[in-house]
Amino acid sequence: MAVTFTTKASGDVTMLDANAKQILDVIGKDFSSRGVITAGEAAAAAAKLRAAGSAVKSQGKTADEDDKDAEAAGADTVPLHVRSAPFIEMLEKAAKQNKDILWGV
Repeated sequence: MAVTFTTKASGDVTMLDANAKQILDVIGKDFSSRGVITAGEAAAAAAKLRAAGSAVKSQGKTADEDDKDAEAAGADTVPLHVRSAPFIEMLEKAAKQNKDILWGV
């Protein structure tokens, strides 16, 4: 299955469930059929994803431990910092324009 994140600040971002779950776990959100990242949470969420991606890169790994879980669930083994880049851009635009990000609506 796929999850589509939407906001009025940018275009949609669609990703596989396993990848969406990993990214939501990093930013402290529960993976469910519906949810929201408020405009006020977006900047901190972007920072958490950047930090997680940088930590993986600095260790010289192509994938972190969560990537193994994503692979087991059928997701590609694209490094977190690459996979999360479009979502980070969405978060930053949402924060700047004070718009929420929704999924499952």
